[in-house]
Amino acid sequence: MKKRNISVALECFVKKDGKYLMLHRNPNKRLMPGVWMAPGGHIEFFEGLFEAARREIMEETGLKIKNLKIKANGVGYLKDLDEELYFYFLTADYDEGELMQNPEDGELAWLHPQEIFKLDNLLAELHEVLPHVFNDDDKVISYKVAYEKGNEMSYLEIENS
Repeated sequence: MKKRNISVALECFVKKDGKYLMLHRNPNKRLMPGVWMAPGGHIEFFEGLFEAARREIMEETGLKIKNLKIKANGVGYLKDLDEELYFYFLTADYDEGELMQNPEDGELAWLHPQEIFKLDNLLAELHEVLPHVFNDDDKVISYKVAYEKGNEMSYLEIENS
């Protein structure tokens, strides 16, 4: 049996005044260089999901968040890196703080949902998944996604509950 190369991560869509905070990843990043996605990162050893989201958002943006909700979870397979990624998509409301840019991670921008869908090089799966993330119900979706290389998605399946 093949040894698995697994990471656990999250993206958190922080909302303020009808806009969501998005990250245009630095083109020098190993994973998804130059791709637009929500800020987030890896969940550390023995760290809770909401704890990790608060930490990652504070580290990457300087903001405090509240009202966290799980909106999607899934598994991604990055074929070119032979890496499997278990991830969560969350939403949260802005609580306090001044937005801090971190060029090493990329450029942060507050965008309306309709602007997000029009972004060049938006993380491919978000075209299918964001309608579920942005709706106000409490439903959580689960899905599988595969990427050949970078942002070249080759497979996506939203599971039936």
